[in-house]
Amino acid sequence: MGLIKTLRRKSSKISNIFSKKLDIQNKNIILTGSNTGIGLELARKLIVNNNLFALVNKNYENLKDFNKKKIKIFQCDLEENDLSNDLSYEINMFKPNILINCAGTFGFPDQDLSKIEIENFKKVLNINVFSPLKLTQISLRSKNLEQIVNVTSEMGSISNNISGGYYYYRGSKTLLNSISKNLSLDLKDKNINVFCIHPGNVKTKMNSSGIISPDISAQKIINIISENNGNLSGLFIGINKEIIKW
Repeated sequence: MGLIKTLRRKSSKISNIFSKKLDIQNKNIILTGSNTGIGLELARKLIVNNNLFALVNKNYENLKDFNKKKIKIFQCDLEENDLSNDLSYEINMFKPNILINCAGTFGFPDQDLSKIEIENFKKVLNINVFSPLKLTQISLRSKNLEQIVNVTSEMGSISNNISGGYYYYRGSKTLLNSISKNLSLDLKDKNINVFCIHPGNVKTKMNSSGIISPDISAQKIINIISENNGNLSGLFIGINKEIIKW
């Protein structure tokens, strides 16, 4: 099994060499989860030609060397859904064009049916669902928003669930998917596209057995944002723009 994963990772790297690398320029972008994993790689790539509003929890060590003229770092506790009036004011002044909800948590390690605790579930929902929804509400107020990107997971697919378990994570991502679809319909007349993207089987702290690197996943997410294809708005897609069943 280890050999197979190694070969898959090498194949992914080779494929990435020949894949296109699009860019985004001169946009004001809100990004959550920007201190680690996919979010950090998105931040590294996006800050080159854009202004970044990075939401972090307590730790932003990986962002300290970024160009301070192009990034604003705002600390808030998404687990407690701590989105203050100060944050609302700062976002309104920032006038975001793109909102990328990349922060996510797998939740507590024991997700067996008999061990589910509602209070623990609420903390996962706050990060994976309620904070993205609240940030969408706030970002819409400045009337500059063009895209909403919700980084979700294929584990939120009801159709593809054949193994059960993982109640916190599956349930939260399924709800995020449903909200993404709803937003795409409600915001269509405002010409705001909503992308619901499974980032792939990415090797991160949350998924140590992942196949592809955060760098590859981040670039492919940027490709989708750069193209801003309205035909993909409101669909559940992978980073290669393949359609995933809800």
